[in-house]
Amino acid sequence: MGELLEIWLKKNHGEPMVALTEAEVRAGEGIKDSAKEPHADRQVTVLSKESWEAATESIGKSVDPGERRANFIVSGVELEETIGKILQIGELKIKVTGETVPCKLMNEVSDGLRDALKPEWRGGVTGSVINDCLVKKGDSVNWM
Repeated sequence: MGELLEIWLKKNHGEPMVALTEAEVRAGEGIKDSAKEPHADRQVTVLSKESWEAATESIGKSVDPGERRANFIVSGVELEETIGKILQIGELKIKVTGETVPCKLMNEVSDGLRDALKPEWRGGVTGSVINDCLVKKGDSVNWM
């Protein structure tokens, strides 16, 4: 079983992510007060701590996972090849809709980071929110 380590909110486009200890998440929308326009297949993003560490280790730098701009940082669960599966964080249910493809901004964070995130879905996954829920750091994470 995994754990929810971090919760990040993008309040405004182009601004740094805001770290939260808990967040209200809404079905069909994502995290409340997020600047993102809800899309059916990309309401939230999830990043594995282990995958992030593998990517940053491969470029020889320690980079804060908040730079990835994912909503949830989790540990103890594998995200690769999980399209269509349901990830449960506490009572929250997220249907994985795809791989989060690393964008060019990752190389602005650190040279080579974009390519380091490409293998094994190291950039995380996108998902659609199935139910309204309050999530908190430390919530359990597992596959349904």
